[in-house]
Amino acid sequence: MSYHDRDYMRTGPPSFGEWLRGWTAFRVVFALNVAVFIVQWVFQEAWLRDVLTGEQVRPLGGVSVDELTNGHFWTPFTFMFVHDGWGAFLGNMLLLWFAGRRVQDVYGGRNFVWIYLVSGLVGAAVEMAISAYLLHTTSTVLIGAAAPVLGLLLAYAVAMPEEEVPLFTFNLWTFTKGLMLVNLLLAGLTLWGNLPEWLPVGDVAYFAHLGGGLAGWYFARSLGYGGVHAHRVRNIQAAGSTLRRRPEMARVRRPAVEVDMEAVRRENPHNDPLVNLMKDEIDPILDKINDHGMGSLTDDERRALDRASRRLSK
Repeated sequence: MSYHDRDYMRTGPPSFGEWLRGWTAFRVVFALNVAVFIVQWVFQEAWLRDVLTGEQVRPLGGVSVDELTNGHFWTPFTFMFVHDGWGAFLGNMLLLWFAGRRVQDVYGGRNFVWIYLVSGLVGAAVEMAISAYLLHTTSTVLIGAAAPVLGLLLAYAVAMPEEEVPLFTFNLWTFTKGLMLVNLLLAGLTLWGNLPEWLPVGDVAYFAHLGGGLAGWYFARSLGYGGVHAHRVRNIQAAGSTLRRRPEMARVRRPAVEVDMEAVRRENPHNDPLVNLMKDEIDPILDKINDHGMGSLTDDERRALDRASRRLSK
């Protein structure tokens, strides 16, 4: 590639193809939420209306047992992009912006989509099951992105529990545990019919929130994040700034370049075998974890991480 053809040397805007390739899974999901909200709440389209008065009843796209019984099989997917007001929309988009970008970086675009969809589907299933069998209603319509967003938030917390939460003084894992406990408390009060009337959250789908959050947590753990191996990976990644891997950089397809041996010697002037081990053996494993998760490692690769962890601890 010519020197002047490189992205960072261009003075004009990128072509449409380059702009389109830059759209990650997170950007697409975020844009869909915004687009659906604008259509329904700005242009007042896609609403269920009263057949007699023509007044708006609720936005279309919500899911319930009755909706599924009537053949609306698409609603378990569309409800994740529909909101019942500005407050719910802004809250969900704030959390999606906070957690979604990092899940995209850490887990990759494909797993981001899976976490979003699976968390939403599990959350809807839990809410409808409890409503039907314990609250004895099949008409309650579930709308909103809260369940998939909480799934993303829990997945983010599993991978990076010590991450700081903006505007708060505690870490991400403490924040998510507190959020889930609040939903559990309110879900219990709803189930027993003791939810105070003065709380402006009576129609919130707390069981969907819990189901979506737990689905995201389980999905992240199934990929190998969290637990003892994640602790070893964090120790290895912190072994030195020159060896530290950034997830968003690890997935970039690296071009073939000529090796500057003089620069390599400057980076490891004393030919430290531990530095060579990190470069030759551990760095590719860390890249693989960032691309596909801990669950993608072979037994030999896990043993290599264990050996490196023991050597770093000495």
